[in-house]
Amino acid sequence: MPNLSPVMIDIPAAVSSGNACSGSRAGSRLSEESNSWVASARFLLAWLSPALSALYLKWYAMKDLGGFEKVARSMGFQSLTTAERLSIFRSDVVIGFLVIPLILLIVNRYVAPRWAAIITGVCSIFFFLLFAIQLRALEEVGRYISMSMILIALRWGLHEPGANVEYLSLGGILAVAASLIAIGGSLVWSVKNYRRACSSRALHLVRVFGELYLLCIILILAISWKSAMPVTPYHKDTFSRAVTSLWKEGAVDTNEYSAYGISLAKKPISVDLSQLSSKDLIARYRQLAHAPDPLPDQRYFGKENGDNVLFFVFETLPDEFLPADDDMKQFPNLARLREKSFVGDRHYTTCPATMRALFSVFSSWYPMESAQTVWGFPSGDVAPDFIPLLNSKGYRTAAFTPIRHDANEDQAMYQAVGFENTFVPGVAVNAYDASPTWKAERIAADRATLDMLESDLSESMRTGQKFAVAFLPQVGHFPYPDSYPADSTENVRERGRDIIAMQDAWLGNVMDILQKHGQLDKTIIVVFGDHGRRNRQENPDLRRGTVDETAIHVPLLIYAPHALDHAEHIPWITSHIDVAPTVLDLLGIKDARDSEQGAAIWNPALAGRTTYFFTQPVFGADGYQSDSKFYMWHYFSDSVYANSSAVFDMSDFVPPWSPAARTITSEISTMASIEKAWHARFAKPDSPDAGRVIVTSIAH
Repeated sequence: MPNLSPVMIDIPAAVSSGNACSGSRAGSRLSEESNSWVASARFLLAWLSPALSALYLKWYAMKDLGGFEKVARSMGFQSLTTAERLSIFRSDVVIGFLVIPLILLIVNRYVAPRWAAIITGVCSIFFFLLFAIQLRALEEVGRYISMSMILIALRWGLHEPGANVEYLSLGGILAVAASLIAIGGSLVWSVKNYRRACSSRALHLVRVFGELYLLCIILILAISWKSAMPVTPYHKDTFSRAVTSLWKEGAVDTNEYSAYGISLAKKPISVDLSQLSSKDLIARYRQLAHAPDPLPDQRYFGKENGDNVLFFVFETLPDEFLPADDDMKQFPNLARLREKSFVGDRHYTTCPATMRALFSVFSSWYPMESAQTVWGFPSGDVAPDFIPLLNSKGYRTAAFTPIRHDANEDQAMYQAVGFENTFVPGVAVNAYDASPTWKAERIAADRATLDMLESDLSESMRTGQKFAVAFLPQVGHFPYPDSYPADSTENVRERGRDIIAMQDAWLGNVMDILQKHGQLDKTIIVVFGDHGRRNRQENPDLRRGTVDETAIHVPLLIYAPHALDHAEHIPWITSHIDVAPTVLDLLGIKDARDSEQGAAIWNPALAGRTTYFFTQPVFGADGYQSDSKFYMWHYFSDSVYANSSAVFDMSDFVPPWSPAARTITSEISTMASIEKAWHARFAKPDSPDAGRVIVTSIAH
């Protein structure tokens, strides 16, 4: 840093001499040096936006998301002092207002003005946009998001521009635009004035401003260092946390509590799971999850032997919209099915993300907790114990979806679970414009998909071909294509039930076709919600950053007309991983099912099972239910919670130094490790011609 001393020497000299530093009048070498540093410092005006954004992002996490309270609870305090609060911002001040500006200043001093503008501009815009994205993520779901999730959001936005209004406010767009204009304007001004000399008065003001700037930073740091509080996850600077989150999809490993003998870090598995035999790996999972042995129940096993299978998937359907004890007056076809169905009173998704949730339904596996498997499974591998098993039994398997697979993410899932074909209508959802017609287009895409399904089922029944198909309409996805504005959060439950009624009518059409061909009572019909409400547009009261009941509790109804003559309510917790074993037991298929992680939902031993919820991709937290209690590990704050329901607040905080906290984190991290080994062990390579996409021009 030897070049900084001439700056400090020159300013008073310039003031005492009273010489203006003009381009036409040659100044002293020290004056020229001072002007060079001042010219380089002008570019740092662009850095103010991201530096201040970093502080605001940290403040939002601490104030609006309860970070201050979480840190206080983890310390055993009721509240934090001013010094303790400032200590949490210490790293952000050092990085954002000292380290990065100093690096940029030195770099700008020794490069051409154009390069100074480019380097400072790229750095400033990158961090500002990153912080804006992460702030929106915190506002919606209470966690930082990864690059993979950002790309998913961008691709969905391209598929459905009308949905962008749901997530982007006009005020937010204007604020971002104004900041970007300010950054660009300051850089243009800096380049234009780079050769312009400063008067002695201007240099004096620069010196005073610099001294005040440093004094403020020193005071903040001095006050914060008075705190003897140990470092917590919240003390980590916003810059590195926001950047590392881009590629760190999985849970964070932290040792921040080790300063006072506490650690919530994931404990390493003492056994290399990849070296276990398949039998031992299965035993390890069953021991950890207290999973019941897959023993057939003669009351139901094989009672639907030879039946067809139809999955009717309701997009974004929380149990609160369609509870198990609903009178069903608004949904006559669901009511008709329920008369001879297993009803999951407490059914839960494995993940509040559609593709991962569906993967669990069609594989009986939990989704994998890994940065490299955004959709919950290894690319190119197939879960072998359900759809591929039905394929081998002569079933014709297919998924019917109104989403066009330009990017192949959805198709990858259907292929990974083993569907032979995926049918997509020619009017499938691909891109909407901002006009009101997108609502009609989405409904038209669903109805065209329904037409394809009805035509395909009719052909299969005409030829005597058994089938196992899934219908996946998208009308239930937010924003709703109803009469309300796209960004409206009014009357969400009532509007959601109207959407269910629309799909209930579609279900009635399918049931009528099955009835016409004499196959209604020869078809297992599985109706369920893939997941619940996951953000503030879908649920304004969402508890962000938590494993939330409204996001994971979903309806389940399995129509089994030969096994039941009444509605059989299942009182214990069931999971998406239990759907496939239930269907296979009803069909009487018992061979080649070694890798199932679930069990038939009527098995009373499920009441004692540990059931997991991998919500980290959406909320930054994972959890499980065991012994009538729900547990959650929130990775962002490295804190754990326990409650009698999947609703968590600070009253449910588990002290990090307690044995309970260690048990909770060990349970979740061990299950995540088992899942990774499970997928690697049991997934089978797909065939070259598996998962064909068939696009038809059929329109309603």
